[in-house]
Parts: sequence; structure tokens; C-alpha cells
Amino acid sequence: MVNFIFYWCVDFLASLATFFGTTYEWINIFIFIIGYPLFVLFLFLIIYYQNKKIKSLIHIKDRFETK
Repeated sequence: MVNFIFYWCVDFLASLATFFGTTYEWINIFIFIIGYPLFVLFLFLIIYYQNKKIKSLIHIKDRFETK
């Protein structure tokens, strides 16, 4: 099963490379060296801003509960 998934992904990347007129290696580098780290950074930014928003909402909630 793992081999099937791996070779399906390789074939998919090779098809993308053919479609865009480049090589399998370039598509692989673009996805895993450039794309994935940018995606992870984007997720960390979302987590940071959501955490900041939650803390501000808790602060507002605490301010109204003490009155």
C-alpha cells in the first residue's frame, strides 16, 4: 500500500512537471523546499493571531465579570 501511494505521488509529480514544462526535481523542490515551509509558516501565523485574539477576548471577559 505504501509503495502504491509513493509511486502514485511520483507519477503525479512527473505529470505536473510535464504539464508545466519543467523537471520532476524542480516540482519536488518547489513543493517540499519552498511551498511546504511557507505553508507551515502561514499556519504558525494563524495560530499566533488566534492565540492573541483569544487572550484579548479573555481579558475583555474578565473585565466585565469583575464589575
